[in-house]
Amino acid sequence: MSEEAVVTDVEKVQVIEEGPTLPALLTDDFVKQFEKGVEVYKRWVSVCYRLTRESHWVNHGKSADKPKYSLQGPGAEALMNPLGISYEKPHIHREDKMDEKGDFYIYWCEGYAESRTLGRRGYYIGYCDSRDQFFTSRPGWSPKTGEGDVKKSAVTNWTVNLVSRLAGIRDPDPKSLIAAGLDPSQIPAIEYKSASSSQQRTLEGGKDPISEPQAKRFYAIAKGQNISDEAIHAFLWDKYQLKSSKDIQKKDYEAIVAWAQNGGQEEPK
Repeated sequence: MSEEAVVTDVEKVQVIEEGPTLPALLTDDFVKQFEKGVEVYKRWVSVCYRLTRESHWVNHGKSADKPKYSLQGPGAEALMNPLGISYEKPHIHREDKMDEKGDFYIYWCEGYAESRTLGRRGYYIGYCDSRDQFFTSRPGWSPKTGEGDVKKSAVTNWTVNLVSRLAGIRDPDPKSLIAAGLDPSQIPAIEYKSASSSQQRTLEGGKDPISEPQAKRFYAIAKGQNISDEAIHAFLWDKYQLKSSKDIQKKDYEAIVAWAQNGGQEEPK
């Protein structure tokens, strides 16, 4: 008797699981360990804040009750060594663009960075364009002569982005900063205005002293350009016979800010 293969079209149903089921994962011990990890992480973030000072941050919030704090270049530099951050040589690109408003250009910087302290690594991007209000509000600044400013800003934004993301300190709330010993009221709040409106306010203000936020903005810009307190006081006294930035007159404010933005060098007339 010959044997014949028996073919059947009945296939056994299989259940495929890609990981542990929810009850098996969320044990009481797991939750306790996770809670301990959260507390350690909060302490870690607070330590990072304590390594900075108020001038290392800027408040981009649109109103006093809705602050939005961002780390600045000097703050990122202050955190790089404690975090053990190193990076490969970044790639810097420029692209010319055009839209209904006319021609402009963009710079972006991208590359890998890692933190030996945290054991984390990632790929980050920093961006800036020739229409950035930080530059266009500066009297006498133009995209043709200020290309270096835009390129440098893209690199700085890249550094800030990688440090703040590796450390997990993006967009902190005021309570977190206060707990770390920082005073949110001392963090400069920058309002970007057009050059025309800024000049109009200067003419209207005349010899009136600038406001406290304006004085903080000037100081933040100067420190961001690594200008020492001694150099700031010497410039204000030698040029304007002022003992404090709070005494700056509105008619002189734009020129003094331009000096700070230019790294402590007076722009050629």
